[in-house]
Amino acid sequence: MEQAGKSMRGDKDRISSLPDSLIHRIMSSLTAQEAVQTCVLAKRWKNLWTTLPFLDFDLHKFMCDGEPDDVEWDDSESEDARRNPFHKFRDFVTMAILLRDSSDLHKFRISCKRFEQHNYHSLIRSWILYSLKHNPKVLDINAEPVDSLPLAVFTCASLVDASLSSFTSVRTIKVVNLPCLRRLHLNWIILDQAFIEKLFFGCPMLEFLHLENCCWEFSSINSRSLKYLKIQCCCLRGEIERQTFSINTPNLLSFCYRSCLNVIGCRMFLKMPSLTSASIYSYWPYNGRNNILTGLSKVQNLKLSGRSLKELLENELSSCPDFSYVKNLSVNYLNLSCHFNLFASFLNHFPNLEKLSLQHVGCSSEDDVDRNQESSKVAPFMGKRLERVDVKFHRSDRCFPRVVKYLQDITEKSQAQINITSLDDWSSQDWDLDISEHVWQHW
Repeated sequence: MEQAGKSMRGDKDRISSLPDSLIHRIMSSLTAQEAVQTCVLAKRWKNLWTTLPFLDFDLHKFMCDGEPDDVEWDDSESEDARRNPFHKFRDFVTMAILLRDSSDLHKFRISCKRFEQHNYHSLIRSWILYSLKHNPKVLDINAEPVDSLPLAVFTCASLVDASLSSFTSVRTIKVVNLPCLRRLHLNWIILDQAFIEKLFFGCPMLEFLHLENCCWEFSSINSRSLKYLKIQCCCLRGEIERQTFSINTPNLLSFCYRSCLNVIGCRMFLKMPSLTSASIYSYWPYNGRNNILTGLSKVQNLKLSGRSLKELLENELSSCPDFSYVKNLSVNYLNLSCHFNLFASFLNHFPNLEKLSLQHVGCSSEDDVDRNQESSKVAPFMGKRLERVDVKFHRSDRCFPRVVKYLQDITEKSQAQINITSLDDWSSQDWDLDISEHVWQHW
């Protein structure tokens, strides 16, 4: 037993005997600060961190526990200043880069928001330029200083995956040459038409593009390589607000669009013949010019959600095509207690629908119910392939039984199974409509 205890205590350092490549993989989940701290583990580990192909610098890790993120610091070299997390971060990153060997990097990540108040623009640029000289495959930059993003980022031939988040414009970019880039995430960046054209010309392998919180000054996206496109909370500026915005991506497979600001007067034209999945979140006011549903007629899986989903359906229903390929439809945030006629009419544009998922489709008060709808005749769903309807609700939704009754009426011909699931943690059980009487008693 004693001998077994010694073995369990690890008298032999098995981890240190592993090859460097395997230890590097183990350490890849550590931040640079944590990786440097491993130098005290054993003699073998003293300089091991200097050969790491991963560097992850995060200013947040240097903030004191309980310290507010918006604390103001004095730049003087007093004892308090030496404890300043911004100074600690500056000194640590500089030291780590100076002591590291000259081997190539696989991934370089730096997150230093609010660093601009200390005028470290040139310093951050030098750190990023260091990474670019070591041929990184993955680059993740989250920096607020508007001048900290070097132009060389857009000519790094080794990059495969890049995420750039910085309050900056790319108007000064003259050349984009990223021949190996497959994934790109741009956040808080001003994009114009000239840059977008250079981007797709200089990134022939680009398959994944995520635009988030960006300001658009361009009117079209044209790419034969894109397969996955996500547009999230962007803002149209200038003349683009009143023009036609087009997306021509013949090989796109997945499209995610979360309502952008200032799209009210902009008509969208989507040409995505290979699209299989689409997710549309409609939040900002809708006036019917966007015409976004027309470009989604070939999808197989469609998700619609958002606070202005009612306006989207009202304005586009008359020109809405038949979604003959859609097998799975998900609808969130549409008050069916008031707008079930609208929903039923829209549903008949899905003749081959097999599964329907509904969530947040009721209202919290009986006063919100449209009583005229109860007496009106709702068009039945004519699709014969519908097999399953999944409905998720909250206990606070007092009109939910009425919604289920509507669903029973319109799906009578398809004989679809309706499954009801509570969204509340205390009650996650499923109810089948065969025991629907218990559902009504539950209220």
